Amino acid sequence: MPICKDRTVSVAGIGQGKTHTPAFAAANAKVQVNDLATAVAAPAQNTYGSLAVLKRPVTPSAGAGGAVLSELIGLVYEGLNEATPWAGLAERLRHVLAASNVTVTLHHFNDRPYDIQVMSVAQDDDTDWQLAERVYRERFSHIELVNPKSLMPGDTIVFGPRDVEPECAARMEFINLASCLRTCFAEPGGMRCWVDVIRGRTVPEHPFSAGDLELIRALLPHLSRALELYARLKRQEAEKLIYEGCLDHQVLGCLLLDGDARLLCANQAARTIIDKHQGIELSHGRVQLQDRAGQRALDKAIANAIAAREPDGGHYHGKLVRLHAQDGVLLGMLAMPAPLFDYYQGRHVPSVIIHLSELTENLAMQQVSGGSPAELIAQLLDLTRQEARLAELLACGQSISEAAGQMGIAVTAARNYSKNIYAKLGIKGQTDLVRILFKSFALLR
Repeated sequence: MPICKDRTVSVAGIGQGKTHTPAFAAANAKVQVNDLATAVAAPAQNTYGSLAVLKRPVTPSAGAGGAVLSELIGLVYEGLNEATPWAGLAERLRHVLAASNVTVTLHHFNDRPYDIQVMSVAQDDDTDWQLAERVYRERFSHIELVNPKSLMPGDTIVFGPRDVEPECAARMEFINLASCLRTCFAEPGGMRCWVDVIRGRTVPEHPFSAGDLELIRALLPHLSRALELYARLKRQEAEKLIYEGCLDHQVLGCLLLDGDARLLCANQAARTIIDKHQGIELSHGRVQLQDRAGQRALDKAIANAIAAREPDGGHYHGKLVRLHAQDGVLLGMLAMPAPLFDYYQGRHVPSVIIHLSELTENLAMQQVSGGSPAELIAQLLDLTRQEARLAELLACGQSISEAAGQMGIAVTAARNYSKNIYAKLGIKGQTDLVRILFKSFALLR
């Protein structure tokens, strides 16, 4: 709630106006809903700066109906996917509890005038809640009662103008705050949130009932679980953005497809290569090649990669598809199955990774410090010059016989070289060799 946001720990009105530690305040100022029966039965007290408000008589209630509680629990979990988290819950809770304002505070700042909040306000409420919060921070930050951080996760409290010092009480009455029900919930990672339910002045008075408090307490475990899920989702979103940023700094293009061979995402390197060369494009969510034979080969490689993710799909390490762009550059597309996820299945799961590279430029044209690609490959992978030359040609998609002809050696000699390459690198075949060289392109620039 905007008016109740500060972390100071002094408490006015307890022990003849002395300032006490949080431990003293917790021991002397809090009457929690855990003692609901005592709170309902106890006589009224008006000592401001304490939570004695709960000792005032509370209107008995039959409790929250099962249908209402089920609806609110559903909104707790649906709130994870809302553009503004828990906006639907705040709105519905305001109607259920006949409140003028329901605020979910997602983060409390100590050094800023406003918090991160989701608020549902009645249509006839013209209160400037941001101004109210700023006034509170400037003038009433010494009152621990309305300090959100004084409330521990799982606790629920009720307070109003009769429970604070006169100047703060006058401010509450000015903004039509007759009573506030607050609860706190947290997740293991340290994220801590609050829900404030505010009721304005009515005739006759409409205090929070035992049933209202029971409803909030019934929601608390679900709020805590939902917050833990929310924190995990946000952490994964942050990691995803970081990893995508890393991909955009790579030379190697990466395309991620789902189980229907539709594009999920492409890094900046892939988009740059595709924009640079005629003959390949991303159209209608798919990788499209102008060369029909190349398109058939790519579609088959993608289908095999998708099939390899099935339980009986066997071992499939990928297939290199070559495409001669119209500008003469040889492009390589290595289609591989994406890793399997035990508990995440379906057609829209990331299923195929396509590594895209300009083979001609990377393996034949680019040089570092005057060295040839074969020399660089030899240094990088600890191969002889002949082995490195053969690895270069095989990575361009040539067969053993084609590479042997270009190198001017016998096919049997080329096969022996290839066996040496595979043994040195600990791989099984040409596809694995292509994968290793694709990953090394950044070092060959």
